[in-house]
Amino acid sequence: MLTRTAGPSQGKPQVFFFLPSFPSLVLGLLLALLVSWPVSGQSAEVAAEAPAQATGQIPAEAAGQPGASTDTAVLQSPVDFDDLVRLALRRSPFFNKSHLEIKVRRMDEADSKSDLLPSIFFISRYYPSQPSNPSVTDPQTYYVAFTTGDYNPVMAYLSLKARKVVTEIARQAHLKVMSKGIETLGKSFLELHGMNRLVELQSTYVELARENLRSARERQKLGQVVPMEVEIISQEEAVARAHRAALLATKERIEEGLRKFLDLEPGQPLRLDLTNARRQVLGDFEPAEASLEEAQKRDFDVRIKQLSQELQTWNVALAKMKFMPSFTVVLQTPDPVSSNINRGTFFSLGLNFPIFEGFKRVRNIKRQKMVLQQFESEESVKAHELLQDWRDVEDDLRTAATEMQLAQAQADLARLKMKQAETYYRTGELDFAAFMQARREYVEGQIKVARKSMEYDLAAVELRSLTRDLVYRFVKEERFSS
Repeated sequence: MLTRTAGPSQGKPQVFFFLPSFPSLVLGLLLALLVSWPVSGQSAEVAAEAPAQATGQIPAEAAGQPGASTDTAVLQSPVDFDDLVRLALRRSPFFNKSHLEIKVRRMDEADSKSDLLPSIFFISRYYPSQPSNPSVTDPQTYYVAFTTGDYNPVMAYLSLKARKVVTEIARQAHLKVMSKGIETLGKSFLELHGMNRLVELQSTYVELARENLRSARERQKLGQVVPMEVEIISQEEAVARAHRAALLATKERIEEGLRKFLDLEPGQPLRLDLTNARRQVLGDFEPAEASLEEAQKRDFDVRIKQLSQELQTWNVALAKMKFMPSFTVVLQTPDPVSSNINRGTFFSLGLNFPIFEGFKRVRNIKRQKMVLQQFESEESVKAHELLQDWRDVEDDLRTAATEMQLAQAQADLARLKMKQAETYYRTGELDFAAFMQARREYVEGQIKVARKSMEYDLAAVELRSLTRDLVYRFVKEERFSS
């Protein structure tokens, strides 16, 4: 009920609210809290992490989110590269940290949105022993106050803008992690394909070495070969087997790395469909058509530095805003120990402004401007690093292409020499040892071609990763952009 009465220290009329009792105040506060409590735990994050549409792409924020039943069904059959990447994006722990960082930054952003409205604090004090005041016949035994504390809506608005930029930085960092992870998966996929080819060729080489060893032992029995020559041929066969064992160990190491990357259980099968592996990983990507300008627009490091500059401009504005006063709103009853003998609820507005604090605010503005200059320099550094990485990968591609062509030419020459040696051997113009040497040189040429082809493909994957075409093949950034 609104009533007019005299103020606590002046004779002017003042409006106040009559509070009947202390329990009624507490009950009203509890009811207000219950009404304002959120009725649904669903947030915008749930919608942002919805399953992918028919495009086959998934939201970038969904990386690191498990899907056990789906993953088990996929792993029951051979997994191609697309399925491998989607499995990793759903379950790999390497993506989980940056994914959770986005959620943390969203919570910070929600806190800043809450600061747009003043925080309300409830303060109460009850006196079991009533204060003694002869002039008051019916002293009040409690004190109640609702206060907002320091409130600056402009500062809260600028803080919200800064938090939004921080959230976007976390998103770009998450994209960077996923880009690097998918590049690693692509290289591992191609390496496994290349290792299978190398193991196959090395096994052929081992069989040739064994055939040569058997022939040498037969000729030794006939007295046509000395024991030392047989021992040398035997050692060559042992070296060939050792090379094959090394290739198998490398293949096993790559497979184990993939299993750890996918966070598979011990003994859980992982069968890969390596058919047309290069086509699966690189698709229609042509290194000669790759654009440096497009890579510069998409580079996550450069984006992060640009966003850091934007964030720092808001930090400069926030530093300047500290010269503005903050507001306080209080709704309270008189304190029984004060000299005020009036009852009711009194409303007041306050203004808080620091007068002197050793020029800390001035120095903070200078400090934030210096940090802004640092970010501007770091953007130039990141752009230069991207340019250098691009040139290095292009050099690797050119070198690998040249060496691959040379290896192929040498393999073709070895193939012709092998056919010539076979003809001479069948006509009796060439002995068996020379014929076997021609066959081994041909297989060695094929092994070299396989190695150089794998090096070229790995460099092509790295270049495609720099253009960010590889990560955007699987991730739809617009589905979680603010």
